[in-house]
Amino acid sequence: MAPATANVPTRDVLIDRARELVPVLKDRAETADDLRRLPDETHRDLVDAELYQIYLPARFGGFELDYMLQVDIAAELGRGCGSTAWVHAVVASHSWMHGMFATDAQDEVWGSDPNALIAGSTPTADARIEPVDDGFLLNGTWSFASGVDFCSWNHFNIMTPKLDGKGQEHRYGLAPLSEVEIVDDWYTTGLRGTGSKSMICRDLHIPEYRTLRSETCRGEETPGSAVNPNPIYRMPLFSLFGKGIVAPAIGIARGALEATVEGIKQRRMQSGSRVAEEPTAQLRIGEAAAEIDAAWTLLGRDCAEVHKRAEADEVPNVEERHRWRRNDSYAGNMCVRAVDRLMTLQGAYGNSEKSPMQRFRRDIQTVASHIALAWDAQGANYGRIALDLPSRDPKI
Repeated sequence: MAPATANVPTRDVLIDRARELVPVLKDRAETADDLRRLPDETHRDLVDAELYQIYLPARFGGFELDYMLQVDIAAELGRGCGSTAWVHAVVASHSWMHGMFATDAQDEVWGSDPNALIAGSTPTADARIEPVDDGFLLNGTWSFASGVDFCSWNHFNIMTPKLDGKGQEHRYGLAPLSEVEIVDDWYTTGLRGTGSKSMICRDLHIPEYRTLRSETCRGEETPGSAVNPNPIYRMPLFSLFGKGIVAPAIGIARGALEATVEGIKQRRMQSGSRVAEEPTAQLRIGEAAAEIDAAWTLLGRDCAEVHKRAEADEVPNVEERHRWRRNDSYAGNMCVRAVDRLMTLQGAYGNSEKSPMQRFRRDIQTVASHIALAWDAQGANYGRIALDLPSRDPKI
């Protein structure tokens, strides 16, 4: 086991490191699209900048920093490459999540390699989970493992029988990627560079100690918090995981705003007048900037609230847990509206393959399609709680 990090960078230092990467990420964004995964150089840059370590437990050399940091880092990385922001936010969040697992499962991943990274995947229609005496057997296909090319372990979303035998419950199950077949099937319009591939399991055995029950992660003690006492490992898992999903949208929207402002400063209409002098352009830029700032501020308020609860050992109530999830979706939708509004100012060039705007738009639409940000689901579920009806999401 590695010793705790002696000199933990401040959050401002890490944000600055992310900001310094933006120019090279802009240069590599098209390459990432073509590769359908992050370039090796980009992954090395994230490693060298120590950005993957923000939520790694301190006993393995990690930083255990605040939960808003992933949003602020993605708000920089996404200005250059939305796929890079997505992979970082998702993979970093899996280290946070794994800090809630039982000690043996943590040690198995990081005991000999503190730099080991963990992907995550979702079951498809053919996925099957069979309970066995000491755990579970997985067969079938799990998909959407973002950044899997640079990971050595995976968190499988699985549904298992409840402990009382009545119904099913959600768990994460850990297994090494060496025991599955990775399928290169990530062909999409947006977030092309995330390499979010599928994997095929054939009698993959996941022992009980390598699973984490979502019901144990609602803001109280978790299996891992005994050895990782930092409050972040007692935070409600599914109420907050969406922060890492929406975080890239902030950066993508900021990148689109910057590209629009710089482009309009140089453009003239056929009459010769400057586009920048048009009130319509000024208003759309102002509205988009306000929406992006509002989305970032909303996420920051949520993160401050949840830290306050965790540090005081207070379990957040049902309304808070659903409100935090609701706000992720609303923030994502505000960023989508901002980018859509900016696209109307681009003209034909904005849709050309060489324009960064078409990539920003494709990427942010793909971010917003994640179920964690689906407004109909998250908004309505919050409404149910407000009306004293039961939640439709038992994980929250």
